[in-house]
Amino acid sequence: MKKVKLAISFFILMIIGMTISYADTSINTRYNRLSKALEISEANFKFYNVKINSVINHNLSNKEFYNIFIEIINNLKLDKKGINWNQKGSGDKIQLCATIKGSDKEISIKGINKNNKESYIVVDILDNKVYKHKEVIYSNVENVLNKYSSQVDVSACIVGEYTKRLQNNKYDDILQKILYNMSAKQIDEVKDVNFLSITAYSKVLNDYELEYLGEKINLNIGIKYNEDDGKTLIYIATPIIKLDY
Repeated sequence: MKKVKLAISFFILMIIGMTISYADTSINTRYNRLSKALEISEANFKFYNVKINSVINHNLSNKEFYNIFIEIINNLKLDKKGINWNQKGSGDKIQLCATIKGSDKEISIKGINKNNKESYIVVDILDNKVYKHKEVIYSNVENVLNKYSSQVDVSACIVGEYTKRLQNNKYDDILQKILYNMSAKQIDEVKDVNFLSITAYSKVLNDYELEYLGEKINLNIGIKYNEDDGKTLIYIATPIIKLDY
């Protein structure tokens, strides 16, 4: 009898383990892939930027916005005492904004009612600290919004820095290494004296896709030299870079 119970327990644990493992893999692939790409580029980590846009098919009250914001903030493990609240309008014209600025994070959450039929919640995360389980935390924010919206779009970007100007052929070397690692096909390229940007389609980034020039894209890499400080920045994003650079 004990052997039967042990066998059943082992089987249940194995199933749970497989489920957790699969969930972790599907949730974290996007962020892990970007982190790996930065490692391959040999740039020094500078910051992450995650922008999450959601559309809700009805107007939200001020209280409903507030409750969703607090749920997001709790998932980001932030202290509610540091929130700066700003509200404009009332009724169906509400615009609510919560911002938090810390030593290693800057978060803004905006809620807007539009045309009496739709509400928008936009989360913008700027994070300049490397820490464990960041992928799970970002994904938890997505999961919160998925409870209220059937349309949640995510743009994730990791930024690295080189302390010098790179030779032009080095740009190409870096890009080819990243494309190879991401199983990606280059779609387009924009090039200038101190700037190079490519769009591509990666087989391993299948969460979000856009159409560009009649092709699917989900990977955007930009390299830019800044003459003011003599440094070069690399931006690696999916599906596109949404930062000014």
